[in-house]
Amino acid sequence: MTRTATAVACALVLAGCAGGDSETAAPSWNHDPDDTSLGPTAWGEIDESFEQCRRGGAQSPVDIAGAVRRELPALEFRYDDTQLEVENTGHVIEVPMPEGSANTLTIGDDTFRLVQFHFHAPSEHTLVGRSYDAEAHLVHESEGGEIAVVGVLLELGAPPSPLVELVLENAPEAAGDAVELEERSPVELLLVRDPGSADTGGHFAYSGSLTTPGCTEGVRWFVLRDTLGISADARARLHELVARFPGYDGYENNNRPTQPLNDRVIERSD
Repeated sequence: MTRTATAVACALVLAGCAGGDSETAAPSWNHDPDDTSLGPTAWGEIDESFEQCRRGGAQSPVDIAGAVRRELPALEFRYDDTQLEVENTGHVIEVPMPEGSANTLTIGDDTFRLVQFHFHAPSEHTLVGRSYDAEAHLVHESEGGEIAVVGVLLELGAPPSPLVELVLENAPEAAGDAVELEERSPVELLLVRDPGSADTGGHFAYSGSLTTPGCTEGVRWFVLRDTLGISADARARLHELVARFPGYDGYENNNRPTQPLNDRVIERSD
């Protein structure tokens, strides 16, 4: 994908570039489907840079159904202990990676650096129509500017992920604020059976877009088939934080509705 430097920066932080901050004069928007001026159905009309939200034919998220089983390249994660901090962007709760961190995802001959991870509640992707309690997105960028996102579905019932609990418990309430955390490895979000290996229990793969304005296409999506646990308290905390985002006026969800698959094929690893 060819983008200007500004567009690349916005793609990497996803929601953070469109928070309506007065210093950047970014357009205001929210996730409320009933808000016909700023909600998801209006995104493509808010600003010309958001036009792909309306005109794009390969948008995300999608309902994952009818996946075709194929022999896909393994997802090889190399994540180390990293000094973390958690930020409130005004649209997501996000954990950016420090400059120079070497956490990587390799897919065949392509290597991507982990840039940040963040959370949506409820999940953005659905599995055969089923929505999950939340979803983590691990956003990676290659040296050439290509974006690869790994989606992890979170649900009640399984043992809660300590890293998810830590991030949401300490997330700041005010948009623009950040809180420093301890050193932890993002591998905790992956349910990797053997850290340093590619064994995550399989995944779904398709070509899509960013799920926030400007909905840039050409994103490589990988949604893990295994789900991760989240506690009821952490889920409630995430919804509480979303409801306080600027312009959300108490609306407590930050998931974009699923988009038409059109002629795309969802692949499933063995």
